[in-house]
Amino acid sequence: MRFGMLFMAEYIRTYAACFLFTHFFLAGWHLPFQGTISQIPVLGDAYVLIPGAIVVLLKSWLVFLVVFVWARFSLARIRTDQILEFGWRMLLPLSVFQVILSTLYRLFLFDPSGMSDTAAGGNAWMIPGLEIPIALPVLTTIVWLGIFFLLLNDEDKDAAPDRMYHVYTLQPAGTHTPGKD
Repeated sequence: MRFGMLFMAEYIRTYAACFLFTHFFLAGWHLPFQGTISQIPVLGDAYVLIPGAIVVLLKSWLVFLVVFVWARFSLARIRTDQILEFGWRMLLPLSVFQVILSTLYRLFLFDPSGMSDTAAGGNAWMIPGLEIPIALPVLTTIVWLGIFFLLLNDEDKDAAPDRMYHVYTLQPAGTHTPGKD
């Protein structure tokens, strides 16, 4: 019974993480393509009438299925030290850069006159001189990918085994034979 309670608590924690992910990154209770589909005569009216709580629960359930069930069971197990190195060497510099980039975008590129209260939305993030609405996300993605691959490239591959934070295993996977070590 104790193991069942522990396992249930783990899954509740995991589902709570999916719930937060849904709110932070998947627009929470807003329906996908709401501005486009709501303009369809009959289907659009029915689509907009779906309660927000149901939308959040469905999105959280899909994140749970895709990320925590499908991806975890199909990918190899990642050790804790590998996750920590990835967090410190990759995600921390990228998140600091994202905070700086978001601040610069808000200070210099945000135009409140482009905001709209309609379902179709508006465009308050135009790059001055470029009248292409998607230019800012495309340029941001290109910069992000450039920084990601710059951090991913190891400049001194010969020093890798001597590093304290090195996470490569000493023996390649599949070469260990039980009873011979």
